[in-house]
Amino acid sequence: MLHPVYSVMRYLFKSAFYELFDGAIYNLNRIPQDGPFLLACNHASYFDPPFLGAMIEQREMFAFAKKALFNSKLKKWLFTHLNSIPVDRGHTDISAIRSVLNLLKNSKGIMIFPEGTRTPDGKLGKAHAGIGLFACKSGVPVIPCRMFGTYEIMNRFSHFPNWNQRATIVFDHPILPEEYDNKASQNRYLDAAKIIMNAIAKIEPISPNII
Repeated sequence: MLHPVYSVMRYLFKSAFYELFDGAIYNLNRIPQDGPFLLACNHASYFDPPFLGAMIEQREMFAFAKKALFNSKLKKWLFTHLNSIPVDRGHTDISAIRSVLNLLKNSKGIMIFPEGTRTPDGKLGKAHAGIGLFACKSGVPVIPCRMFGTYEIMNRFSHFPNWNQRATIVFDHPILPEEYDNKASQNRYLDAAKIIMNAIAKIEPISPNII
């Protein structure tokens, strides 16, 4: 059962997505109704994680958040109930890795942004090996996803949102383990990460006139 904090924030960001940014979402039915999966998406804005989590109503989602956001009792309480997984960026965080793998073992859905941070220029960056590690270790389907418009709404250099920009989310077909995992590769995790990032890059924006 969803915690009330999660439910309220989902409602607020879903409303903002549709009402403030004229949001559109495509191929939401590609999100599994049950079972574990990774959702891999580009990262351009602070709005990406809450928008993405809010729009996936059929599943409860989990995502990474930097440990600095857990530096007080109130913040820890809030972000814990928003299903945030604390991670020490810039280091190999064994605790965070175990948390993700345990959640996947319990059939949860995990949002991951393979680039690791928000793009500085609106272009797609290179994927880190982390997404490949989680995918290969868990052997779960990976759903590529791409968000359009959020960089223009509020990028890492913005002080205020651009209320005149439209946001769009497009989901693609799942990538199965046999498609991304080459167990014989010396760079197994990085190779898997590149395959996943390439799938994200191939997603094109969809015209609102096309159903």
